[in-house]
Amino acid sequence: MDSNSVSRRKFIGVAGGVAAGAAIGGPASAATKKPVAKPKATKAPVKAPAAAPVAVNKPGTGVVNYWNHFTAAAERAGFEAVTNGFKKASPNIDLKVETIQNPDWMTKYINAVMSKSGPDALMVTQARLADMSRIGGLATVNNALSLNGSQYALPVFAFIDWGYYRPDFFAAKGIKKVPTTLEEFRLAAIELTNPDKKIYGFGLRGGAGGGGFVTKLLHAFNGPIYDPKTRKATLELDAAVDALRFWVRLGTKDKCIPPTAAGDGYAQFMGSFKAGGTAMILHHTGSYVEITTPLKAEIEVKTFNFPKGPKAEMTNVSPLGNGLFKGTTNPDAGFEWITYWASKKAQVDFLQATGYWPTATGASADPFIKNTPAFRTAENALKIGWTSYTFPGVENWEINTILPNVQKALNETITPEQAARNIWTELRDITDTK
Repeated sequence: MDSNSVSRRKFIGVAGGVAAGAAIGGPASAATKKPVAKPKATKAPVKAPAAAPVAVNKPGTGVVNYWNHFTAAAERAGFEAVTNGFKKASPNIDLKVETIQNPDWMTKYINAVMSKSGPDALMVTQARLADMSRIGGLATVNNALSLNGSQYALPVFAFIDWGYYRPDFFAAKGIKKVPTTLEEFRLAAIELTNPDKKIYGFGLRGGAGGGGFVTKLLHAFNGPIYDPKTRKATLELDAAVDALRFWVRLGTKDKCIPPTAAGDGYAQFMGSFKAGGTAMILHHTGSYVEITTPLKAEIEVKTFNFPKGPKAEMTNVSPLGNGLFKGTTNPDAGFEWITYWASKKAQVDFLQATGYWPTATGASADPFIKNTPAFRTAENALKIGWTSYTFPGVENWEINTILPNVQKALNETITPEQAARNIWTELRDITDTK
């Protein structure tokens, strides 16, 4: 096990969360039991009655059911490299993996908590941490992602924002400078657009998964939109209006995004960029290998930092970790699995297959990062980026309020101003901001 890993004994002794959670879903681990005191010696030693065997798995054995939400081909390849490494490190643990679509994640998690029949281990994103903790299905884990003083998930990588652009498209238009502000970005997108050739300057993701980009845009126009100390919204309505006008008018006025943008999810906006249909997209480091497989790195595709807004950076950094479900019946093996992925070796395996930035000590010094020019962009993002919001309801707000309102505005069934007010009002409602 890598030196960065947390020992099982330390986890059991300090966190104690698994023992409490095991009472929900099954017997506590034998490692959490206090030793039985020996009877005092008498003239005729008394033989203590034999204790009934405890129905638990021995450490390092048994089945571990694990939930993740990897669906992209590169992610699946990287995940396979990690699981293959785990099989070699822990051959007596049977890791059974279930992949859940992102839109279905919280519904399935809530049902698992209510029925007390969830997995042994599962992924935990920064954005979902507050909701997953509040709902009550996470055991506390030492040295992990924390919320309000409690720790819930061992970090395995970070989503680090960056953009991709086609330098050959830039050169053809005589654009010598990568945009650094949102206004420069807009002007470049307009210049790079050639509808006759079905080429658009910016591949806006307005379909599934697109709500999170608008949260970052709101932050760029407003500064922080939520105060974790007061737990209240700090988003100003005027800033929300300016942000929505900017985003929506890229389609309705500037015509520099594909006509299909309002419905384009990951496959559509990523596929269009790789096929030469768009000149710029915004994503994160995790798609680097996928992008540079069909396109030549530094020749046909380069990276750039998200453009800066009027009030703050748009660039965001968001950690992802693995936690234990409170009802796990095999906490020892579950912790062995999530500890393995927290190790340097596992994270480097995943990095090399995907581009996801590792969190283990020393992993960022891997030659794949050091010898890849694109990752200088990620290193700068770590300096300027802010950490994702995690407050109750944030993901639901992005999916069920931001996304449909932006789609309606892009399709011109409501105005950007109406969309902004709806988004602003709902944020104040879910944070109980008067």
